[in-house]
Parts: sequence; structure tokens; C-alpha cells
Amino acid sequence: MAFMSIRMCPATHMTRFRIGIAGICVVLTLSGCSEQPRKGPPTEQEIHAGDSGDASGTRGRHPYRCEDNRPLLVDFKDEGLALELRRDANAAPIVLTAPAPGLQYVGDTMSATFSGSEIKIEEADKHPVLCRKATSL
Repeated sequence: MAFMSIRMCPATHMTRFRIGIAGICVVLTLSGCSEQPRKGPPTEQEIHAGDSGDASGTRGRHPYRCEDNRPLLVDFKDEGLALELRRDANAAPIVLTAPAPGLQYVGDTMSATFSGSEIKIEEADKHPVLCRKATSL
């Protein structure tokens, strides 16, 4: 009897089949639009962009002490792709950016490179300055 219903109404059976195929295509297409998984573990700069290392609680802010014994506040921004450097919390920041995580940060007249818990700052016509991460300033 079921065989007869298929033969008598082939258009209905074919329409249901086409709707089913269309539904599967939509699901597969939408699943391709989901967020891509991370390619690897986050860089130290990406981690620091989300936490705070000083008493102010400012997100992404970490204190450093330079070899000339001067303090340096480093604010990690934009998921670690930008830095704001300042000598104290009230000073205007110097903004440096990196094209990708783990690369050198550059600005108009300054660049900065991280190596572990140290940051090396280079300015035009000046000697490089090495600063180490401090627990607090």
C-alpha cells in the first residue's frame, strides 16, 4: 500500500526530499560561519591585556622597573596588540602597536620588544633601556 502512495503522488515525495536536502545545506552553511578555534596558546601579551598587575586594578596594566631605577607602567590594549607606556599613572601615554602577537611594538620614535619578563625600549638617538616586570611600584 505504501508503494502505491509513492507511485500515485511522486511530486509530494520529491518535494519532501528537496526540502530535506535544502535543510541539510542550510545547517552545513551556518556551521561554517562559527568562530574559528585559536591556533595556539595565547601569548604573554594577550594574557596581560586581560589581567592587572598593579594595585590600581586597571585592566591590562603592569608595572616595570627600568635599569635607570625609574618606574614604567605598561598598559596592554587591544588583546595585546597595542601598548600604552607611561612613567606614572597621570602621565600622557606613548602608544605603540604590533601587527601580530609576539612581534615588536612600534611608534613614531620608539619601539619595544618583550623577552620573558623584560621589555627593551629603543628610542631614536638614545641608548636602549631595559625594564623588568615588578610586583608593584
